[in-house]
Amino acid sequence: MINYDLHIHTEYCGHADGMMVERICRRAEELGLRTIAITDHIYGPDSLPVIERIRADIAAAKPKLKVYIGAEIDVDSDYTDGRLAADIPAGLDYVIAGFHFVPTLGHYPWKIADRRLDEQTFLELWEKSLLGVAGLKGVHVMAHPGRMLAACMDLDIYFEHGLSVLAKAAAVSAAKRVAWELNELTMHRLAPRWQIEWYRIYQVALDAGVKLVFGSDAHTLEWIGSAPLAEKLLEKLPKGCLSAPEDIIG
Repeated sequence: MINYDLHIHTEYCGHADGMMVERICRRAEELGLRTIAITDHIYGPDSLPVIERIRADIAAAKPKLKVYIGAEIDVDSDYTDGRLAADIPAGLDYVIAGFHFVPTLGHYPWKIADRRLDEQTFLELWEKSLLGVAGLKGVHVMAHPGRMLAACMDLDIYFEHGLSVLAKAAAVSAAKRVAWELNELTMHRLAPRWQIEWYRIYQVALDAGVKLVFGSDAHTLEWIGSAPLAEKLLEKLPKGCLSAPEDIIG
């Protein structure tokens, strides 16, 4: 059992109903988790005040477990170098870099038809952006590596190419000490075949010396700490390869 969860959203993000900070803490305590990170979305400078609201809510909740104050700061899709959409504020315990939006177009892709770029252009922009994200200063972990590729490209055709790009990104992350996230929500969005194969992305990371951490990406109370697919994935990876929060956050 994974006894921590380093990727949890709150109701402040606008699409996580019922995820009040006190409820999150109580649910995590009920599950026996020893550590969580509350990491709401930061889409740009205007989103930054939510961090102080979360900080105040945590103080009021007086949780019995360790709670890190974090943020999932999005990549700025106006650029193709992987830069973040907001500067990392002082005082954060944990920073996730979230790569959600198609570079240069700025929309969230759910399926291949949402790509809105020809295949070659998308692959070039994805690779350039990913390599930038992989080594960002001040970032602890890169969220859901491979998610953008899975949403925008036919994995039956482009998975091996994607692995070669991810191997380049892993070398960058290892050099810059940026961990990669085993993201439960992303794996649930994959077809069953690719849920099985997704471990290969993390093997590439481990081979390069990248640390792995778990995050459920919970947007509901029921998802906090949920890790059935992550645990199946870990069965295919070297024993003990999942890092503890303290190994990443310090």
